[in-house]
Amino acid sequence: SGITCFAELSQRHLFLEHRIESAADNVIVCQIDLVSLKLALQSVVQGGGNQQQTQQRDRRGRGDQPSNNNGNNQSAMQSLLSGQQVVILKLAKRNNMPCLCLEGRHTSDSDVEVHQAIPVRIMRRTEMQNHLPPQINHPQVQLELPFDRPIRPVIDKLKVMGNTVFLEGNMKGDLTIRQDHDGASMACFYNRLIPRWQDEEDENNHAGPNINASCRVKVDAHKLSTCLQFQQSQLPMTSCLLGMVYNEMLVLHILLSPEQLGFFTYYLPVHYLQEEDLG
Repeated sequence: SGITCFAELSQRHLFLEHRIESAADNVIVCQIDLVSLKLALQSVVQGGGNQQQTQQRDRRGRGDQPSNNNGNNQSAMQSLLSGQQVVILKLAKRNNMPCLCLEGRHTSDSDVEVHQAIPVRIMRRTEMQNHLPPQINHPQVQLELPFDRPIRPVIDKLKVMGNTVFLEGNMKGDLTIRQDHDGASMACFYNRLIPRWQDEEDENNHAGPNINASCRVKVDAHKLSTCLQFQQSQLPMTSCLLGMVYNEMLVLHILLSPEQLGFFTYYLPVHYLQEEDLG
């Protein structure tokens, strides 16, 4: 799809205790199906689904509407991240096949143990070089997106009318989302955003940061909406940075809460801007 996402989590803050041993300087690289990992985590956290079914029966008995799967998934993941339940994660062989195994115990009406084994492909340490974040130039514009003014609802409305949108921002804290369609132009304006400066760039530039810096990019509206799904989740976050690199890349960098836990970053290639797009 052209979208790449990279996540980095702190072992110290994610695990109560951990041990990694391998012949490659205690580094293990493996490939896993993310959908299978997500379903396994939800199953372990929810105790095989018993808690979800019990809660739905209780709500029906009270005449309430059962919650949707998306809400249950977010609640399960939030419970896991908040440390309310201990899940054992280990790499082992099952039927002579390497698997990532998850073990958890759910205590509610009954004591239930859940075991999941997800097949993985063990990779060489050197293969990790093929899966590193792309090397890109420093963003000309980098703005912190507000939590109380998400931009995904705007993108969702614009993508119905066209496949691409323009994003134009400046280091004064302004962001414009625009779409041109059948002779009409629609735009949404965000102001008073917090600009974020490159520390390395500021140290080398004796004249100070360029507050007049601006950038315009053209991106696929559907892909951008996919990257912004986190804005409608209950995932604990500290901040979200939007970076724009002219004719190269749009970057979304999300810092989890607490900050020491880690981060994840989306890289979305942009469409090349023609001269008529710059007018």
